[in-house]
Amino acid sequence: MHALELSILLHRALEARVEYLMGLMAAPDWRSDPEGVHQVRVASRRVRSVLALVRPELYPGFKRQSRRLRLLTRALGLTREMDVHALYLEELAGKVPGLATGSALEHALELLERGRTKARKAMEEDLEGNPVKHLPDLLKVPSLPDPFAPGDLASDAWQALDPLLDASFSPIPGLLVREDPPALHAVRIRVKNLRYALEVLADAFPAPPEALLRQFKELQGALGEHHDRVMLEALLQEQYQGLALRGRRTLASGTLEVLAYVGEARLKAFERFRGVAAGLPLEDVRASLRLGLGLAAADRP
Repeated sequence: MHALELSILLHRALEARVEYLMGLMAAPDWRSDPEGVHQVRVASRRVRSVLALVRPELYPGFKRQSRRLRLLTRALGLTREMDVHALYLEELAGKVPGLATGSALEHALELLERGRTKARKAMEEDLEGNPVKHLPDLLKVPSLPDPFAPGDLASDAWQALDPLLDASFSPIPGLLVREDPPALHAVRIRVKNLRYALEVLADAFPAPPEALLRQFKELQGALGEHHDRVMLEALLQEQYQGLALRGRRTLASGTLEVLAYVGEARLKAFERFRGVAAGLPLEDVRASLRLGLGLAAADRP
């Protein structure tokens, strides 16, 4: 049996998100535009967030289309990462003093530009081999032997959100006292999935859960900035080691200065995460979501 109200809500969300994604990808210049790449990548994730909630057997070609969407998101990932690094370093170049630091930033940006060119070439090749143009075929819902039946939309929405909530927030207390980049990145992905799921299920709430959505977005933003700086630090550290080995002392010294700025930015992002997360204890978030759905504050002994 399929819960009728939830299935309708999810299908409408899927229709809207597929239409939006296909509209973005119809723009002729989106692949060469950093913001276009970003928007398509986010839109692909939002479609995937609905697919993570629906009953797969309701949709023809579900596995095939899910795989294509996952490959689309992945194909854009490295290009987006390089774009973010370049934007940050370009902004930093206008703020930091010193000839060695400025030279190191120019050198890093040159290397990044080469990386961006390679990443875009690989992205184009991946996109050519991934026919996401057939994604709207997902919306052709077949007739099913297993019928739809009336359900309790609030309870069904909670059953979808509860495991995402636990996965997102259970690791956070330990991360408030110790910076662990891989674990923080994992939480970032889970918070993002939770936020997108909450957006999908917002119509199940008598009043839209706007406050929680803003808080989740702020938490995700802090974690995203932290991850971006962690990845840039790793890239610059590799560049520094190469420069030091080749005896490029001025550029190596400047790269160390740039690394100090990036490390400081990483720590600021971590502190921002701690500040936001401290105001979102799991049980309070759980109670807020349940009350927002019109359910009792606690469903556990």
